[in-house]
Amino acid sequence: MRNAMSRREFLKVTALTSGALALAACAPAPAPGATTATEGGAAQAAAVELQWWSFPLGLPAEPYPHGKWEQEMVDAYQTEHPEVTIAYQAMGWDSLTKMATSITAGNPPNLILRGGIDQILYAVEADVALEVELPEEFKDDLPAGWYEGMQYQGKNYMVPFYTLASGMILNLSIVEEAEANDLLPAGPARTWNFDQYLELMKACTFKRDDGSEVWGAVIATQQTNPFFYWPEQVMSWNWGTDTVQNNNGQWSCLLGEEKGLAWLQWMQDLYSVHGVIPNPSGLSATRWEYWDQKALLGGIGPDLGWARRPGMTVNPETLVVTDSEHGFDWIFVQPPTNPDVEHASVWGGPLLDVNTMLFKTADAAQSQPTIDFGLWLSNPEHQKWLSQYLLPARMSALEGVEDPMLAWHFEHYIPYGRQRMEANGGRAREVVEQLELVLQKLYLPTPPAEAVQDFCATVDSLEWMGAS
Repeated sequence: MRNAMSRREFLKVTALTSGALALAACAPAPAPGATTATEGGAAQAAAVELQWWSFPLGLPAEPYPHGKWEQEMVDAYQTEHPEVTIAYQAMGWDSLTKMATSITAGNPPNLILRGGIDQILYAVEADVALEVELPEEFKDDLPAGWYEGMQYQGKNYMVPFYTLASGMILNLSIVEEAEANDLLPAGPARTWNFDQYLELMKACTFKRDDGSEVWGAVIATQQTNPFFYWPEQVMSWNWGTDTVQNNNGQWSCLLGEEKGLAWLQWMQDLYSVHGVIPNPSGLSATRWEYWDQKALLGGIGPDLGWARRPGMTVNPETLVVTDSEHGFDWIFVQPPTNPDVEHASVWGGPLLDVNTMLFKTADAAQSQPTIDFGLWLSNPEHQKWLSQYLLPARMSALEGVEDPMLAWHFEHYIPYGRQRMEANGGRAREVVEQLELVLQKLYLPTPPAEAVQDFCATVDSLEWMGAS
């Protein structure tokens, strides 16, 4: 893995270039009602103050705790553009309600980094979405179909920032300890089905001589935030089901149908029949607490950034990651997938919260500076730097980079990323809150058909937004 570019070196590069101006020169004619990077330009010299919020990006906590990189970007941009003042606020995941309320009340910040379909729906409903057509040069620099996938009802309101794709990892040291290497999914694609995954979980559930227990998986049912159940939803997609569905604008419960019930039964059997997970009832500890204690085979959750953390070393031939801090090896694999599912899906996609969402305010003079700053954040130089830790949105960030791990993710994860179906209808929070109750009932235990009844009743009663 290449050495990381220092912040000093990086800011020297950005000081010598003007990504926003380069992008502005390539901008096409504006779509009706849209603003592009060519409007305003040099004439936009009047003083303006912007509000920028960002949620955690996934950069390594050392040396980049949440907000440090963002403030450095603010400082650099204000130096280049003294007429612009940017008030930055680091937002935690406990601020999702504040974010939603500010947008729906018509009082959003100018930009939110890590924005997606949820924010688009809120903004369109409140008439504060700022439409922008990306310059052709930027569009051509994105993965195939990415720009089209970002659009909502034919319009774009975001600037791509990175292409988060979170999949599955396995602790290879535990697999070796269990002498179960023959059960691993084969490379290079590392695909497998649910039966194969269960066999490996069985082999890797045991008690060590010191009395410590090792588990095939961990499923919590008392999360601090109901949105944290997205790994379970990824598993359901690869089973062939989902929480909800939309047929010609009509939303309905999918979890209560045959495949949904079969997936819930499989989940319940992990504890009640196979004993490959600790008792989920009332469990609040995260799977990654077990992982760090070398007591977990694996699970869905990490993205490329995990392999970039301090203390991680990647074997470029095998893509095995050695965690020197915790003392074990691990590897990315694709989530288990049923035979009738075309390809393993992962958490991600262009409508997930991996973009800079742009908003218009009562002051129309803020619109063009908002777009300019959003484009600048995703200019080629910044994207190249970002590729040290995350999956960049711009393909040019990979030019000249010899990184087999990046290549594997772009082949096996990026094209198959998606977000919650219920987010497309603006009801993600209500659905995940109900999903937590389903899991709690499931492990009492309660039969799946009974555990999902209230869930489906709630889905049918919700007032859905937007389109499918």
